[in-house]
Amino acid sequence: MRDIVAEIRSGDKSSFKELFEDYYPILCVFASKYVKDDELCKDIAQETLLSYWEKRKSFEDIYKVKGYLYMVARNRCLNYLKREQVNQAYLDSASRESESYFEDDVIEQEMFMLVHKAIEVLPPQMRTIIHYAMDGLKNPQIALEMGIAEGTVHSLKKTAYRKLREQLQEHFYLLLFM
Repeated sequence: MRDIVAEIRSGDKSSFKELFEDYYPILCVFASKYVKDDELCKDIAQETLLSYWEKRKSFEDIYKVKGYLYMVARNRCLNYLKREQVNQAYLDSASRESESYFEDDVIEQEMFMLVHKAIEVLPPQMRTIIHYAMDGLKNPQIALEMGIAEGTVHSLKKTAYRKLREQLQEHFYLLLFM
């Protein structure tokens, strides 16, 4: 298994780009739990990842990198809330947030990334069906959107779910925390 952290530590920009593409959407969603401005969440995610790039030589493994990314994003969000002096009650609750809530949020974001990556390796038609299903469309609507038979949608969806279960079975313990 390749060591992406070591590659980034040595200055490999393509490895950093790969990590950036994996964690940027996750950090955007994570920041949105604190800050309700989508553009600001994007800025926080980008600044957090760039901060990691600047300090990349300090990290030995992916677990420390992940912890760093989540803590920096959280701190940037809380600093923003303090600077803007928003509703004092909200600021108090955000800064006194329990560690278990923070851990649950991290687990949720990690699970999001695992499921997203598992979906992306599905064949294109199955991937499209799963995306439609996740958007709440039923089989007849999916069949209409894709111009295929409803039975085909049903069998492809069934196969896709089986493949996803196989890919995600080793991460079942994370689903228990959800």
